[in-house]
Amino acid sequence: MRNRILAGLGVAALATAGIAVPANALSSTTADLWVVHAFPGATVDIVLSGAADLTLNDVAPETVAPQVDVPAGDYQVEIFTSDGVTSLLGPIDVTLAANTSYSAVAHPDADGDLTLTPFVNDLSSIAAGESRVVVRHTAEAPAVDVLAGGGPLFEGVTSGQEGVVDVPAGTYEVEVQVAADSSTAIGPVDLTFAAGTAYLIHAYGAGLDLPYGVVMFEIAGLGAGPDGVPAGSAGLAAEGGVNGAAVAGLGALLLALIAGAALIVRRAAIVSGR
Repeated sequence: MRNRILAGLGVAALATAGIAVPANALSSTTADLWVVHAFPGATVDIVLSGAADLTLNDVAPETVAPQVDVPAGDYQVEIFTSDGVTSLLGPIDVTLAANTSYSAVAHPDADGDLTLTPFVNDLSSIAAGESRVVVRHTAEAPAVDVLAGGGPLFEGVTSGQEGVVDVPAGTYEVEVQVAADSSTAIGPVDLTFAAGTAYLIHAYGAGLDLPYGVVMFEIAGLGAGPDGVPAGSAGLAAEGGVNGAAVAGLGALLLALIAGAALIVRRAAIVSGR
């Protein structure tokens, strides 16, 4: 029988600050992992098997499973109905690298089918007085337009992409529209970001059921101290290059809100496949 480890996890919704956890010092033999359930309408069991076995039971939509440490290595991920009988996705082969932090996000693809997208969490040091904003398009939408001040900055941002930017701590307005008909997908919403904290924001929604929400959690303790030493530390096993115009569109939104901010785009370091 699969081990029941977590059940009845709390909801991280747009109106809340999400889950705030401290950054952890990773090791040369382990990775850390968050699981984000951003697929509307389905309570599921999520099974990770390989170098270690982990089962999350009865995971509800808009839920973030608290961070867990797992041995680095090769795994298979499978998502089942909540009774554990019917496989909805997988098994998918993934590799978790040591000294690396991951989010595994279950969400609809552009056609509304359940998919799993792995992201590497950037836990590098954040400069004093700044926060890190990570925007991930994980809703069911073929393309969205990113806006600031009511005008489109970029068109055609696609599902499964992320943008990462460090910004001065403060409050900012964000809005996203469906490209096909300019209907509001997210926002406009004011989000407040604290210094030394990373905010991981996942678009949540399906089809024409607008507006979408977000599933968000926070990783605290990343700020540099007075001597420049970060309060939290983590390494990244790999970094991808800029992932084309779609990710640039997410960066353009945040750059427009904060002049001179540097956009950093990273892609997942997990190799995945059916």
